[in-house]
Amino acid sequence: MIRYFISDLHLSDKRPDLIRAFVLLTQSLKDTKPPAQLYILGDFYDAWIGDDFQSEWNDTIEQAIKKLQQANWQVFFLHGNRDFLIGKEWFHRTGTSPLSEQSPISELNLLLAHGDEYCTDDKEYQTFRSMVRSSAWQQQILSLPIEQRLALAAKLRNDSKTNSAEKNMEIMDVTKSAVEASLHQHQCHNMIHGHTHRPEIHNETSHIRCVLGDWDKCVWLARIEENEFIQSKCDVESFITSQLNALVEQHRQRLRL
Repeated sequence: MIRYFISDLHLSDKRPDLIRAFVLLTQSLKDTKPPAQLYILGDFYDAWIGDDFQSEWNDTIEQAIKKLQQANWQVFFLHGNRDFLIGKEWFHRTGTSPLSEQSPISELNLLLAHGDEYCTDDKEYQTFRSMVRSSAWQQQILSLPIEQRLALAAKLRNDSKTNSAEKNMEIMDVTKSAVEASLHQHQCHNMIHGHTHRPEIHNETSHIRCVLGDWDKCVWLARIEENEFIQSKCDVESFITSQLNALVEQHRQRLRL
C-alpha cells in the first residue's frame, strides 16, 4: 500500500493555478495502479467559512476528490489552522474520512498531525488556537451570515500575515519538547506534519520528523512506499504541464519501525 501526503495547499479562488494543479494531481493518482491512499494534513483551503458556502471553484475541488474515491482510493483529511470549520457536510459530500488532531498509523509507527499544535513558543497563537477550536466559538461564527464570515476570514488572514511578519521565525516553528511529548503519548517514532512551510527531514535521536512542503510557487507531494518516506516537488507550471513526471525528489528517509 502506497500512502501519499499533502498539506498547506491554501486553495482559493485567488489561485486558480493551484486548483488546476490539485485537480491534475487527483487525475494522475487515479490512473496509478493499484489504488492507494491520499492524506491531506490541513490547510487544504486558504480559509473555510462553513460547509454551507458553495462556489463553482470549490465544486471543481470536491468533484476531483469524489472521482478519486470512485477509483477505489481512500482519502483522509486532518484539519489545519485555516480549515478547522470543515464539518460533517463537507466530509459527506466528498466521501473523505476525517482524522483526529493527532492520528497514529500503528503499522508504520507513525504519527500524523497538522503541526500548529506543536508551536508552543508562540503563546499568542496558542491562545488564539484554543479560542477558534472551541465548539462555542465555532457555533457562534457559523451562525453569522456568509458575508460576515467572508469578511472575518479576510481579516483573520490579514492579521495572521501581519503578526507573522513581526515574529521571530523560530517562535513560529515547532518545539522539540512538544513533538517528543506527543510522540511519547502515541508511542510512535516517526512523525509527518505540515504548517511550518519548512519542508525537511529531521533525523533526531529519538524520532524522525518529516515536514511537508506548502503549495505556492511549487507543488509538493510526499509518499511512503516500502516503509520509506520520499518527498518531491516541482514548480506549479511544470506540474500543470507534465504532472507526476515533473516532480523531482528532494527528501528520502527510511522510517523507524
